[in-house]
Amino acid sequence: MFDFNFLSAGDDYNLSGNEFRRMRLSAKGKISKNVSYAADFDFAGSKIAYRNVYLKLTAPDKLGSLMIGSFPEPTGLDMMTSSKYITFVERAMMYATQGGKYGAGFRYDNYNLADGKVGLQLAYTFNGGSNTAFKDVDLDGGANFIGRITGKILENKDSNQLVHLGLNYELRNSNTDSYGIGAFRTENHMAGGVAKYEPGSFGDTSNKFLNTNDIGFEAAVTFGSLSIQGEYELASIKTEDDTYKSSGYYGYVSYFLTGESRPHKNGAFGRVKPKSDFCLKDGNWGAVELVARYSVVDFNGYDVDDLSDDDIKIANITAGFNWYLNNNTRIMYNYISGDFNDIDPFGDNEKLAGHLLRFQIDF
Repeated sequence: MFDFNFLSAGDDYNLSGNEFRRMRLSAKGKISKNVSYAADFDFAGSKIAYRNVYLKLTAPDKLGSLMIGSFPEPTGLDMMTSSKYITFVERAMMYATQGGKYGAGFRYDNYNLADGKVGLQLAYTFNGGSNTAFKDVDLDGGANFIGRITGKILENKDSNQLVHLGLNYELRNSNTDSYGIGAFRTENHMAGGVAKYEPGSFGDTSNKFLNTNDIGFEAAVTFGSLSIQGEYELASIKTEDDTYKSSGYYGYVSYFLTGESRPHKNGAFGRVKPKSDFCLKDGNWGAVELVARYSVVDFNGYDVDDLSDDDIKIANITAGFNWYLNNNTRIMYNYISGDFNDIDPFGDNEKLAGHLLRFQIDF
């Protein structure tokens, strides 16, 4: 994924840049009927980061499977949809409360409940980092439990109709004396740090961090070429002195001008396959998808840079299109407009405007 970001806010902030957002090498396969593996590494930023690196044991009689190693934590619909298939250049900013997509430990999956209409995912992960091979030399210092249950309330594959509902929960423990709320920002990647804040008292070692609790709700509807998706999350960070709260949500709509539909499997969306590949000679244009999203993260309950608790939030509007040249290649364009309300990192209540462009191939 090769990205260009063109960002501006008033007269004082301008950024024009490019980066390899993701550059991955992967291998996966089966050792036997019940044993498989994956090894997936990202080299973007000239660093090696672990992604899917696991041994997978599959039980007989549709009893599910167990992953041991590194994998995506089941924290929501957009997060469980691969970055190769997400609808926008960046995921919704509400996911900043989670600290990352991948964790290392154990994950159980079973998508065969209620005749395949209900899926269950349970994960127990530790606090190592993806850039350090998830090394954790203090397992007694805390770990994480994540659970997610999803259901297909309606599914008609012949007419590409689906109603998806889901619920997820996170409990994260750590013995660290300071804790931040992550890089909250509008939905771009290269302007990291523009809106990165930490609750004022978390750096005080006398106010020891205890745990975080997140609960999320997800829903999606597809009706042929039309797709609607949204999630809502409530997050709390508990210390010895207080509990800090945050919430976030997004909603988006997508529509294929060329008649395709977003495929759904195992509680997430998958690869869009154009009805015809792009070819100028044959007069074929691939698949074209129009997209729009509105998302919010609310900081109310945090002490952010000594501001009041009123309207401490970021709101973001995104609109754009995806052009699928074939099953493996797409070009993405997003226009973003970000409103920081009282946080005002640029001064004079300036909004952040941006043009994001991505060229992507996977094979």
